Amino acid sequence: MNTFQQQEWIDEANRHILAALANEPELTKAIIFKGAWILNLHLKDHRHSGDLDANADYEWAAATPDLVTQKEFFEKTVDRAVTRYFERQSPVRFTVTETEVTVHPLRAHPRNWNAFLIKVRLKDALNPDTTGLPAVQIDVAAPERLGAHAVTTMEFFGAPANVYTLNRIAGEKLRAYLTSLPQYRAKMKGGYRAFRVKDLFDQARILRACPIENTEFWNAAVEEFKLACESRLVDCAGPETFFQEWALAEKAYTSDATLRRIPFAEAESALKIIITYLAEKKMFPLSYPR
Repeated sequence: MNTFQQQEWIDEANRHILAALANEPELTKAIIFKGAWILNLHLKDHRHSGDLDANADYEWAAATPDLVTQKEFFEKTVDRAVTRYFERQSPVRFTVTETEVTVHPLRAHPRNWNAFLIKVRLKDALNPDTTGLPAVQIDVAAPERLGAHAVTTMEFFGAPANVYTLNRIAGEKLRAYLTSLPQYRAKMKGGYRAFRVKDLFDQARILRACPIENTEFWNAAVEEFKLACESRLVDCAGPETFFQEWALAEKAYTSDATLRRIPFAEAESALKIIITYLAEKKMFPLSYPR
């Protein structure tokens, strides 16, 4: 299986896993899918990353605050959901060989922002001699408060799964970039983190799809950005905050071959357009004591 075939396999396996989890009522209340995979579907871009990202639902986590209980829940319900889903198929597309749930980071997060990594290992029933296939990975992040424009549904093989809207993803991309900057790392007493230049790339993609003149879209994204920052205590004094050590960000962006579809100049311009809009909406300053 070459690289392209493996990526196609991962794409199909991810879609089936999403459908399997969406068919389990308990899980639809517990997790909401997000991240690059869902972003690409919103943008009708068929380039998909290998892993799935999700957030634990805020209300579900509040009702089940103990991490050990949450871990046991995912171990039981995920394995049951995927096993039942594939057993009902005719012909059977995949079989489940192992479901593993781990807490990460392994050490307790100082603000209880621990989450889970779920790995589902599959055997390809249509190609039983194929070995060495990667596990489907679902990174379930700690819960966050969501606004009225944060969640929608997408269908996977006929099953509706809860996913982040493009508005929420736009807001989170801005927040995510801020979390990689020195100011936030120092505040949270964290070590160095590489600049999240992929988030700049994605913001430019979103702006291409939803120009800033689409005020309905960007007003909702602004609300979700503020909630996202509040959830992770991300401060932002104003537009200047985004440009900390900008030369290093440019170097990281231009050296990443996967980002060449959008020149750095366009990504920089897109960021300036978006944060100017935030400033016009009087979004700054944002400050959340640690």
